[in-house]
Amino acid sequence: MIEVEEKSIEVDLDDVVQKVNNTEPEVLHASFEWVKEETLVLIVKVRNDKFDYCNFDLCGKKMVDWVKLATSICTQKVLESESLILEYLKKFAGEYKHIAVLYSDTPLLQKTTFLEIMKYFSAKKMNFLRLQRGFVINSDFVENYENILSTPFVDFGTDDFYVVNSASRLAYAFKVLNKRILNFHKSQGVVIFSENTTFIEADVQIEEGVVIYPNNIIKGESYIGKNVVLESGNYISDTIVLNDACIMQSYLEKSKVPEGKTVGPYKKLINVTL
Repeated sequence: MIEVEEKSIEVDLDDVVQKVNNTEPEVLHASFEWVKEETLVLIVKVRNDKFDYCNFDLCGKKMVDWVKLATSICTQKVLESESLILEYLKKFAGEYKHIAVLYSDTPLLQKTTFLEIMKYFSAKKMNFLRLQRGFVINSDFVENYENILSTPFVDFGTDDFYVVNSASRLAYAFKVLNKRILNFHKSQGVVIFSENTTFIEADVQIEEGVVIYPNNIIKGESYIGKNVVLESGNYISDTIVLNDACIMQSYLEKSKVPEGKTVGPYKKLINVTL
């Protein structure tokens, strides 16, 4: 992680990613406090014998991390095997009113959808809600869970429970997540001239007024300050670029560019503070 001295650019990256992962800017409010207090989320790690898709990075995060972000309002526990579900249900049934069981191979799950599920579960006064992938259960009903796994599921959206278990599905999930990230930054006042050639990872922070031309890759915990211009053809990773700077066809890694500075064309900076 890059150390940042300027207080004006200190950011909470988890908060940034949470906002990227939502379709609404502010989804958590008082009416959902009960979800936080009463619900445990169990996330089951899914492994593929041929290729471990769940350990593949999608826009800077592993698939299980995207599921964790979508449910971060709640206490979470990651299960290494599906065979542990019943054991964990019984273990924590006395501590939580509701338990949601989700899977690491659904990285497109959004926080808004998770809260919609919990609201539906509560409003219907349900003991068990089967999802397209996973379920929510009332803790008093844990002993009976295996008998009702065959019940019809409720559809809460096509993409949210899209199962990533192949190369083609991984590519689709990547496309959806990248689109969500770009849309978030555009909503924050960032100009992106070519969405098809711009890639921004989840933990990148970009301020308003930034202009991004085609063929830019921004990764890691990079910070791009206000009114920065990223000309075509840059690779920026774990780098701080302060306000009003201009980067032109350059490679920047773990570096810091001061306010108003022009870098490039064709510069390579690694562990450099200008």
